[in-house]
Amino acid sequence: MNTIMNIQFRVILTISSLAFALVISLPNQVSAEELKEAKVTQVIQDVRVLPSGAAPRPAAVNDNVDPGTAVQTGDQSRSELTFKDQTITRLGEKTIFSVGKGARTIDLGSGQFLLYVPKKSGGAKIKMGPVTAAITGTTVLGNVSPGGVTTFIVLEGSACIYLESVGQSLFVGPGQKLTFDPTSNRLEDPVDVDLNQVLTSPLIKDFRRLPSAPLIEQEIQNQHRALGIVNGNDALTQAVRVAGASSLSTATTDQFLRGLNSLFARSNARDVCAYVGAAVRARPDLAPQIVVAALNVASVSRSDLRDFKDFKQPVGKEISCDEVDCIIRAAIAAHPEAADEIVNAAIAAAPLLRDCISAAVPCAPANVFAEPILISPINPANFVPPVVSPEQPPTGF
Repeated sequence: MNTIMNIQFRVILTISSLAFALVISLPNQVSAEELKEAKVTQVIQDVRVLPSGAAPRPAAVNDNVDPGTAVQTGDQSRSELTFKDQTITRLGEKTIFSVGKGARTIDLGSGQFLLYVPKKSGGAKIKMGPVTAAITGTTVLGNVSPGGVTTFIVLEGSACIYLESVGQSLFVGPGQKLTFDPTSNRLEDPVDVDLNQVLTSPLIKDFRRLPSAPLIEQEIQNQHRALGIVNGNDALTQAVRVAGASSLSTATTDQFLRGLNSLFARSNARDVCAYVGAAVRARPDLAPQIVVAALNVASVSRSDLRDFKDFKQPVGKEISCDEVDCIIRAAIAAHPEAADEIVNAAIAAAPLLRDCISAAVPCAPANVFAEPILISPINPANFVPPVVSPEQPPTGF
């Protein structure tokens, strides 16, 4: 009887485990499917659908765009496509776009595009010739010129840009632009852009308000805060002066962190994140310490912690993985070269948040320039002819 019960128990356990595994894997499968089909949600002037193996036809609202089907816009024409997971793609004039055959992959042949990917939707990959962008919960603008020059702007969130042919990868934060020039075959270092100017793009102003508009507006406020630091009339500068320093650049480590902590203590999670980015830009030499200070504002109390199961966050002092993600990414965007130092310092200060911290690292920057091998031409004046005979040694000896 016990044998039969054991067999039944094993069967039930096996079936339950299988069912649980199927439930766990199902969202990933659905997520991959959600970016394989889009519907046309807006058409402005000359927009055409190019089905595989069929003649092009004018696009209409609610047309399906499946893998293998391309969408092409003409002069002064634009279009919007919406996927099942509410990912939005907008196409500028003279643009060719298609849904890639790979999971959650979008191909841009040429032209201008805007892509909004909702948070926690599984992310997406954008292939732009030799350049690939990986994004999660982000709004980006991009352009591929007929000559292959690619520009990529992050409005909110972040992205990892890869140039696999040379093993190069770069992190691009909010309010930054990256350029790829096929002549040099290199990703150029990201530079800051004025997001207020970016918002004048027809792909933003000629369409409905983006779901991520509040996040973009927050990034614009962050840029204004950074501008205030340059002018010396911002809250961070004032706080550091109260701590005894005459300026941000001349402040000692203790003065700078005391002033910054006073801001952290009276700020919400979003403002803490913004202050991290501004502080790291002002003092990149203190990037690891700034991140540790931000994590400690709402981090765990480890004074009585003897075992992981004893871990409890104090009420009102919880720090979520989303907050950790924001802090780490803001710091890395402000000082990408210190990514490893930032992460290592954060893990050392808050080891129980290791998983959150590691997940916040968007990509491992690889930007080492491979020095070319130069072959110097022979200078005839330095050329020594071979010895003809002992009686006729070469001249110059």
